Amino acid sequence: MMGRLLAVALFSLISTGIARPSMVYALELRVSYSPANFSAMYNAIAAEFTKVHPEITIKFETAKSYDELLQSTLRAQLINDAPDVSHQGLNYIRLLADRGLAVPIDRFISAEPDWIQQGVADAIRNIGSPGDKAYAVPYSLTTPVLFYNNALLARAGADPAKLPTTWDGIFDLAKKISKLEPNVSGFYMDYNANGAWGFETLLFAHGGRMMTKGEDDIAFDQRQGLAAMATVARAADSGMMDLSRDNARQSFVGGKIGIYLTSSSLLTDFEQQTDQHFMLTMTPIPLAHDGKTLAAGNGMMMLTKDPARQEAAWKYIKFAASPRAQAIMAAMTGYTPINTAALSDPQLQKLYREKPNYIVPLGQLSNLVAWYAFPGENSTKAAAMIVDKMQLVLGSKLSPQAALDDAAKEARKLILKK
Repeated sequence: MMGRLLAVALFSLISTGIARPSMVYALELRVSYSPANFSAMYNAIAAEFTKVHPEITIKFETAKSYDELLQSTLRAQLINDAPDVSHQGLNYIRLLADRGLAVPIDRFISAEPDWIQQGVADAIRNIGSPGDKAYAVPYSLTTPVLFYNNALLARAGADPAKLPTTWDGIFDLAKKISKLEPNVSGFYMDYNANGAWGFETLLFAHGGRMMTKGEDDIAFDQRQGLAAMATVARAADSGMMDLSRDNARQSFVGGKIGIYLTSSSLLTDFEQQTDQHFMLTMTPIPLAHDGKTLAAGNGMMMLTKDPARQEAAWKYIKFAASPRAQAIMAAMTGYTPINTAALSDPQLQKLYREKPNYIVPLGQLSNLVAWYAFPGENSTKAAAMIVDKMQLVLGSKLSPQAALDDAAKEARKLILKK
């Protein structure tokens, strides 16, 4: 659950604010982020930032995935060489806070002179750092969506304007696409994404949760978890092949996958790569009556312990969450801005009018649930273990029930020491 103070942090970042005097001059601020393919967007943010704060230059450090970013951050901390600010996956904020590696930002929040409690959706305010201290300010949100190859839809006799809204309909359509030719797959989902993103996407969509509210037991082994594993089995039956994420993305933009369940943040990248070959349609994933949409993305964490560098780090964090920076981010990616005041940006409004795919994640904001990370030192091991079980289901080596039972048993050993 997000701490109350993180909500306040979000509110504060909507206001124009009054810049505080800084002791920082000609300082190079190290900022890490993932994934590396968003370098153009981050460079654009940095360029705008240095116009406002010419005394600070930004040096970016990148990682391929949030998992790799986390590991590189942990290694850097061991030799006292961590970046000043890190855009960590929202599910890893807790881990870094629990290990005492992140700096609480409460004093920076409380020192802000103006507070305007607007611009941030209620559901977004529920995403963030643990406990009663603020350790991060969310930067971007991404939701699970379905990308459709309209050319393959046409060949399968489907209308992009009348796409299915249930899993039954999706997999029926996927089977038709898979029958078009031997090297075409009707469906793929990023089941092997870091942080058990794929499993959590399906679990939350079916109304489940990873652990009990008090985190004293595993909770994903209920009917909702079985439904999640069963969805993986149905994906296999519809023609899904076991590919790496990179290979799956290459296959999709190459016109060899009909329906792709992945992150909305890939929208701009996919459009640029497929523009000359086929049109895309993007839709939200189906939700049960009590289902929720997984909110992934990243949050900005302050890692530097140096007071002067902290001043510069806070300036960067504030700017990156401002309406201007958020509008740039949203226009250059499929990320959803955490600052909805950015939606009034003329260029962003024009984009939404001309390209309705970009509006899809906005319709998911009222029903979000945070990307979950298990407590304790074995958090990442438990998440990776669940991905392994999904792979066994995909390969028909385990039934959905057996995979779920095994995952719950191993999670209890790793997380609860039972």
